[in-house]
Amino acid sequence: MYKIIDLFCGIGGFSYGFEMTKCFKTVLGVDCWNVALDTFSKNHPGTKTELIDVKKLDQNYLKKYINKTDVIIAGPPCQGFSMSGKRDIFDVRNSLFKEVIRIVSIVKPKVVVIENVVGLLSMTTPEGNLVSCEIKTQLDKLGYAVECNTLNAADYGVPQFRKRVVFIACQKSMKKDIMFPSKTHGTKDVPFVTVGEALDNIPNEGDTYLKVRNDYQKLMAGTSHIYNHDVIAHSPLIVQRMHSVPQGGNWKNIPIELGQGGGKHSNNYRRLKNDEPSITIKHVSKSMIIHPIYDRTPTIREVARLQSFDDNFIITGNKYDQHQQLANAVPPLLGRAIARSVLELLKK
Repeated sequence: MYKIIDLFCGIGGFSYGFEMTKCFKTVLGVDCWNVALDTFSKNHPGTKTELIDVKKLDQNYLKKYINKTDVIIAGPPCQGFSMSGKRDIFDVRNSLFKEVIRIVSIVKPKVVVIENVVGLLSMTTPEGNLVSCEIKTQLDKLGYAVECNTLNAADYGVPQFRKRVVFIACQKSMKKDIMFPSKTHGTKDVPFVTVGEALDNIPNEGDTYLKVRNDYQKLMAGTSHIYNHDVIAHSPLIVQRMHSVPQGGNWKNIPIELGQGGGKHSNNYRRLKNDEPSITIKHVSKSMIIHPIYDRTPTIREVARLQSFDDNFIITGNKYDQHQQLANAVPPLLGRAIARSVLELLKK
């Protein structure tokens, strides 16, 4: 088994996807949000966790992992790079990629994978250098060959359009060509997995799944009891607003006399379409994303399905935090696709 360290691990969607290959074992998960780390621990039994700022991981702590770790994976906070944020070049979160590289310089893994939002590609450091170039340059100085590509989770069987920039680096001494995963979905023969295919065996009420109806549901299937599926009771006004929005519609479809919900972002009060992958999942309660059929926001379990977390994966914390944990996560099926490319690098 190849050994992984998962930095900024959150709930561990990235490492969960790596472990789906049955070839990787996560030996350490690091995050500074205790709620997410609790979820990580529940779903990564036997993995050591550290509730700590990565800046405090020094050489003394990391010495037991030096030259004994095959892969470091990391998803540094993306809010400072997001196109929907302020994109402040002085946002301290934007420099956390340097901590990943610092830890790489100590641990010396064979492979490094860094994931983030596509907005990173157009961001600069305070010194005026493109962040993407800075990542490549610093890893190159450490002796790593680096490639960067933009991947869409829907291309790998996730029922959600979710683009992410991915850096894969390997030690130059390995003398391997870095290849990104080939698309497995989105063709005439193998179409994208849709919202309807992902959700239609989860009942609106009840705590037991309906009969599995397709390959995606078969892949996600686990416990027959539905966890994290508490349906929210919206106010009558919210229900009225949602009822007026057709599949694919948004706040613009809400009659003015109902208030239109305040926000003007295109995904506010967006009702998902049954016959397409979902829009990029953020915090569904903040955006008031609407279930394709019912006049309510998706439950935690339904969002987990749209993120490709299987039915055995249990999210802890209060409902608000649970939605944020899922919004922050790397879809496991995207992680699995990347892991398969990493396996090709690690094979002798």
